[in-house]
Amino acid sequence: MLIVGPEDDFNVALSKEVGARLLPIERRTFPDGEVCPRVVGKVSGERIVLSMRMKAGSCRPNDYLLEVLLTLKNLKRHMNAGPVSVVMPYFPYSRQDAIFREGEPLSSEYVIELLKNSGADSIITVTAHLHRLNDLRFGEVDFLNLSGFKSLAEELRKIPLREPFILGPDTESINWAKELAEYYGTNDYDSLRKERDLSTGEIRTFVKSLELKGREVVVVDDIVSTGGTMANALRAAREMGANYLVAAFVHPVLVPGSLEKLVGAGADALIATDTLEWIGSRATVVHTIAGALKSGDLP
Repeated sequence: MLIVGPEDDFNVALSKEVGARLLPIERRTFPDGEVCPRVVGKVSGERIVLSMRMKAGSCRPNDYLLEVLLTLKNLKRHMNAGPVSVVMPYFPYSRQDAIFREGEPLSSEYVIELLKNSGADSIITVTAHLHRLNDLRFGEVDFLNLSGFKSLAEELRKIPLREPFILGPDTESINWAKELAEYYGTNDYDSLRKERDLSTGEIRTFVKSLELKGREVVVVDDIVSTGGTMANALRAAREMGANYLVAAFVHPVLVPGSLEKLVGAGADALIATDTLEWIGSRATVVHTIAGALKSGDLP
């Protein structure tokens, strides 16, 4: 096995965990914005793990996706790679896992097909937002969707918290709240409700009455992008009497201005995983991904 990817802390740790050599990638961008990832070294028939992460804050999923596709095709067509497992800890376009309005693309499925057609034998991601896709096997490509909430729970235990209440910011996130509660070891969880205008993207949060007076509350979600949903839930929890608030999320997409929203809404602590490149990530998913790679279940 050979790890191919940027020579950052994430991939260095991953290569050590699985006992594989790391072949670095140089990430180059031309003045007009075109990307040109270069694999530094030679490949000769080995099983490859292509591991690349998107940068938080910059919000450039198109550049990231094209980097992965170009590198994958290069490994398969010109560098004599064996089977390739693509590690994309944050899977772009996963929100569009259904056609919500006539004429929209089924983006998440199309991206998986692009990876397959570029040579991916398997795809490994973490907490992909694919609630409405029932079959995550596409032809001969295995799609492995790992949980990032175990890593969040491990980091939460380091704070430590006294009998925390786990709160999802909307009805869809009740599954995330339940999952985090199970990993943490508590039965205290619930969710609020929100509505999003499909045309404008505007979010309205509907508050239900919860007994949070004097409680330490962990507001949890899979993705924080603009921060609006999480901020609304943090304010609601504070209004219901929470005395300590943690914003916990797997994917720190964090477009400009999002962190200010979370802090302004009263977050006392932020905990996110390292599925994206962000200096503030405190929980790592390296062990989870390494376990999947070592399991022998992938082609």
